[in-house]
Amino acid sequence: MSSVKDCINYFKRSEYKNLFDDECYRRLNNVLKQYGHLETHETILEVCLSNDDRTCDYSIRLDKKSKFGKEFWFELDFDACKDNDIKSCSFFDTLGINNLNDIEIACDEVLPEIVSKEIINKLKSMLIKCADIIFSKNIKLYQIGSMSSRGQNNSLRIFVNDSRREKIIEYLNELNWSGDLHRLNDLLTELEIFSEGHKFIIDFDLFEDHISEKIGINFGTINKSTQTIKTLLDFLQEKNLCNEGKKIDVLKFVDEFPQYDPYIQNDISHFKLAFINGQVNKAKAYLRQGDDFYQHDFRAYASPVLMNLELTTKCPLNCPQCYCDLSTGKNMDRKVALYWIYQAAANNVKVVNLSGGETLCYPHLWELVETCSKLNMEANIALSGYKADKKILNELIKKGVADICISLNGSTKDINDKSRDGYDLAIQALENLKELNYNRTCINWVMHSFNADDFENVVALAEFYNVKSIAIMMFKPDKSHSLPSVPSKEQILKINKFIRNYKGKVILEIEECFSQLRAVNGERFFFNHNIGLSRGCGAGRDGFSISVDGYFTPCRHLYTMKEKFSTIADYWSNSSILKELRTTEDRIDKPCSECKYKRNCLPCMAVVWNFNSELGMRNSECVFRTEG
Repeated sequence: MSSVKDCINYFKRSEYKNLFDDECYRRLNNVLKQYGHLETHETILEVCLSNDDRTCDYSIRLDKKSKFGKEFWFELDFDACKDNDIKSCSFFDTLGINNLNDIEIACDEVLPEIVSKEIINKLKSMLIKCADIIFSKNIKLYQIGSMSSRGQNNSLRIFVNDSRREKIIEYLNELNWSGDLHRLNDLLTELEIFSEGHKFIIDFDLFEDHISEKIGINFGTINKSTQTIKTLLDFLQEKNLCNEGKKIDVLKFVDEFPQYDPYIQNDISHFKLAFINGQVNKAKAYLRQGDDFYQHDFRAYASPVLMNLELTTKCPLNCPQCYCDLSTGKNMDRKVALYWIYQAAANNVKVVNLSGGETLCYPHLWELVETCSKLNMEANIALSGYKADKKILNELIKKGVADICISLNGSTKDINDKSRDGYDLAIQALENLKELNYNRTCINWVMHSFNADDFENVVALAEFYNVKSIAIMMFKPDKSHSLPSVPSKEQILKINKFIRNYKGKVILEIEECFSQLRAVNGERFFFNHNIGLSRGCGAGRDGFSISVDGYFTPCRHLYTMKEKFSTIADYWSNSSILKELRTTEDRIDKPCSECKYKRNCLPCMAVVWNFNSELGMRNSECVFRTEG
C-alpha cells in the first residue's frame, strides 16, 4: 500500500501547469506535511475544467470498516489547504445500508463521526424519506458526507448509487426536487453514450425539509482508454465546459506511466457536472492515483525496475549457442560500473543484474554486490559455475547478493552439452550452494526442442539441491542470428501442463520475454490472465541494459541498439529506440495479427529484430503463428 506522501511525490514528477498553479502546489505541500503519513489505496485531485482556476480539492481514501461499508474519505478543500491545520470534509460509503432500520443504526453509530447529534436529529426525518424512496426503486445509497469544513453545517451530502436516467428522473420527481426535470432528462440522454453502463451517481445536499436544487451528475467513462476520455473532453469543450489547455493536461495525466514501487497508477475516477437552473454550470474531473491496475495496457513504468550491467565479455567456456562474441573479451571500468549503480538507486531501480560473459571473471564483483545491497537494491548474478567454489560463493553471500542463478540446460551432461558448456561446473556450484544452505539459488533453464522433455528431471534435480526457483527462459537468436532447436507448440503446451500441475517446493517462473508460454499459461475458462506490462517482452518497458563499453541498450539481447546518455532518467524518457519499442503493439502484422493470443502476448523483440530488421508484432518464427 502507498502513502499520501508517495502519491504526492509521484504526482510532482510531472508538471500540469494548465491545471495547477504555483499556489496549488504550495497547498499540496501543506497536505503532504499534515496527511503524508497516511496509508491509502487511492487519492483524488478534483479539478475544475470549465473555468480558468488552476486549483484543486484533494481527497484521501482510508479503509475503515463500519457496519455498512469499508471506505472513509477525507476531502481537503483548496481554501482549507492554505493553512497548516487543514480541516476536512468527511464521507463514508453506505453500500451496506439496505433498509430503514439500517438508516436508524447509521444515525446512531456512524453519522456521529462526521456531524453533531443535533444536526442528525434535524435531518433524520428527511434522510429517512429520501432513503425510503431509494429503496423502493431498488437503488442503493452510495455515500453520505458532511461539508462542514466549507461552513455547510446544516446539511448532509447524499450520493445515490449507479442508476439509469429513467430511475433518476422518477426518484427526483418523488422527492419534489425543485430543478428542471425535462432539461435534466435531455442532458442525461446526451451523456449516456459516455457513461459506464449508461448509469450515473447523483449527489445533492439534504436539508431539514428539502434537497438542494443543485445536483451533481457523476459518471465514469465506458472504459479507461485515453481515446474514450479524449472523446468526452472534446464533447465538453464543444459545450464550453473544458478549455484546450486543461484537456491537454488531463490526457497527459492519464498517459503517465505508473510507478512500480510502491505501485501507483493515474486514471480518471469519474467526471462530474454540476446542474442548476436547468443547465450545467461547472464540469470537474477527478484525477485518481492509486495502487489498482485501472488501465492494464500501459507501455512502461515511470522509471525502470531492472538494470542489467554487462560487466565483462570474458568467459572461459565455449557454449555452442551463445549469442555473444567472446573472442575479444574485456571488462567494464570499475568507476563506470559504480556510477551506473548509483544512478540506478537514484532512479528507483529495484534489481540490478550483474552479468557477463562469465560474471566471476570480473575483478570488482564483490564491491558492486555490496554497493547494491547498501543502496537497497537486489544484486542478482548469473553464473556458469566457473570459479564458484564455496569460499567465493560465501563471500558473495556476505556482501549481500540476492539471487544466484546457475545456468543449466539439462539434467544430464549429454543434454546440457547440446546448448551449454560446463555441466560439471554448474552441478558443483549447486552442490556448494546447498552445503552453504543458501535459500536464493535459482536455475536459469533455456528451453529447446532437445531438452523440453527433460524439464521434469531438471525440476527433480532442483528439488534435490534445494533450489528456490527455475527461470524458464526463451530461446534467443545465437551469434549467427539463427534460432536452432526451437521447441514445438506441442512441447510448449506440455511444459505448460506440467507447470500448472506441479505442487512441489520449487517456484517455476516463466521469463517475461517467453511470451508464448506466458500466454498459454494465463488461459482460464473465460479469459486470459496474461495481461498488462508483464505479458511479454520487457525491453525498454520495465528494464534496460548497459553494455561493457558503456552504451545503453533496451536489453542485453538487443546489443546492436546502442545509445549514449549521461543519465538513466534521460535515457528512459528520451531514447528514440525505447519510444519505438513502446509502440510495437501499434504495428501488428501477420502472423501476430491473426493469432488468438495477440492481446496476451508481446513477442521477444530480439527475435523480431533479428528476423525482420524492424520492431513490431510480427514474429514469423513463432510456433503458434497458425493460431487463429
